[in-house]
Amino acid sequence: MFNLIDTRDVIEDSWVRLADDEALNKQSRVIVSLSRLKREGLKIKNTGLELAVELEPDALVSDLSAFIEDLQLVVLQFESFADGRAFSQAKLLRDRYHYSGEIRATGEVIRDQLGFMQRCGFSQFEIAKNDDSQLALQAFAEITHGYQADLIRSVNH
Repeated sequence: MFNLIDTRDVIEDSWVRLADDEALNKQSRVIVSLSRLKREGLKIKNTGLELAVELEPDALVSDLSAFIEDLQLVVLQFESFADGRAFSQAKLLRDRYHYSGEIRATGEVIRDQLGFMQRCGFSQFEIAKNDDSQLALQAFAEITHGYQADLIRSVNH
């Protein structure tokens, strides 16, 4: 299990992850795989549900281009703390595809990388339940000066 944080607080997760074979029920906000999005994206959109997708680390961000306007959340996976592909995916989403919705980090999300994730465009972070949420929140204030451009943005909750 995990705690979900943004850069200011621990927040409640209102999204439901659906397996590829799981029926759409009364959920209002669903996270689906890229393969399900490609297969059923229009059908899900037409149900009025809020739509999110979870990308595997080796997925191409360009595969989202047809759906980018319909997504409220993109979930990017860190398979290990040393795997930087999700950083690149987030940066591409913000820079190339002008995605303005939420980007969530999941998987091996560690405190030491939270500020860097934020600078690449992440706005939500799933941290391990046994990690100290308040200590994690302090990480966002630790990098006070950057030497390169960043994608830090204001998120209204």
